[in-house]
Amino acid sequence: MRRRSRGAALALLLLVCGCSYYSTSATGGSGIRSVAIPLLDNRSLEPEVHQALTDSLIEAFVSDGTLRVLDEDRADVVLRGTIVEVKDEPFTYVQEADQYQITVFLNMTCYDTRQKNALWEEKRLRGYGIYSATGRREEARREGLAQAFEILVKDVVDLTQVGGW
Repeated sequence: MRRRSRGAALALLLLVCGCSYYSTSATGGSGIRSVAIPLLDNRSLEPEVHQALTDSLIEAFVSDGTLRVLDEDRADVVLRGTIVEVKDEPFTYVQEADQYQITVFLNMTCYDTRQKNALWEEKRLRGYGIYSATGRREEARREGLAQAFEILVKDVVDLTQVGGW
């Protein structure tokens, strides 16, 4: 009889331990449920890039749904950022540049409005895209810029949700 009760206790212990939940997400145990994303600053020479990247960040958080996007005065964390540089460089050559790489550098901080401190800060996050120098160059350049935004947005979302701290 004693053997059965030990077995039952062990089974119960395994069941309880097996049902526990562990999360490395910033939203899991920290209570962070919302984010504010004010308009990024722009120190680059690229006009309107800050508005486009801000919109991309907001869209990414809304689509993901893990954190609600709210106004600054209501959000648990605020993402503040500055685009510090947008750089075009030749990427491949035939006799002249065939492709260019466009790179966007971003400084970003995630500020906890409840604790009144920075949760994480990254300098010169880098996103890049490759575009063709032939044909419709402006359209291709915009597509390259969109690729750079995708990388930056993924990095910022990951840092915010997993915790860059």
